[in-house]
Amino acid sequence: MGADPQMRVPATSPPAAATGASRLGWLLLGAAAIVLVVLAAKGAREGAPGGPASGAPAPAFVLPLLDGPEGSEVSSLDLAGRAAVINVWASWCPPCREEAPALRRASENADPELVAFLGVAHDDARSAARDFVERFNLDYPQALDDGSFGRAYRVRGLPMTFVVDPRGRLTATHFGPISESRLVVLIEEALAGAGTAP
Repeated sequence: MGADPQMRVPATSPPAAATGASRLGWLLLGAAAIVLVVLAAKGAREGAPGGPASGAPAPAFVLPLLDGPEGSEVSSLDLAGRAAVINVWASWCPPCREEAPALRRASENADPELVAFLGVAHDDARSAARDFVERFNLDYPQALDDGSFGRAYRVRGLPMTFVVDPRGRLTATHFGPISESRLVVLIEEALAGAGTAP
């Protein structure tokens, strides 16, 4: 005996009103997630959470140099009086490899009397860091983070670039790979803010 066609109502079909409410809920949840991602990205690019604030004195540091005689160091005092670009990287970091040519070009085109570049290898082995520097022909000083720089500057991811003006104030924090054009703008802003723009 066949089943009554009127009795065949799928058990999984929600009422139309419930379906509409469910879709609206998912849309609102998706929109909230997008807003959070955009805000997080904006915050990450404009400064490290809990790190030194823009306009504040840049934390002092002394770090071992990647190359040079045993015990050779570089300090924040070595950068004083010039705008300083401090790029934090690691050899195992793909975005660091992506930005390395831009940093090389920017350092080659900058006036060394006005701008200093320093690379800081973070959470990396000395041999791998040396290979990275050689591969990308980075001829500006490179240091190894012994952990003190990462703590002072609140390094939360790689790469990160900090720009300090000639008076020693932090003027920019950039999270993620940086372009040569962006570096030029940040350097010009640091020099202009200190009254030493060319």
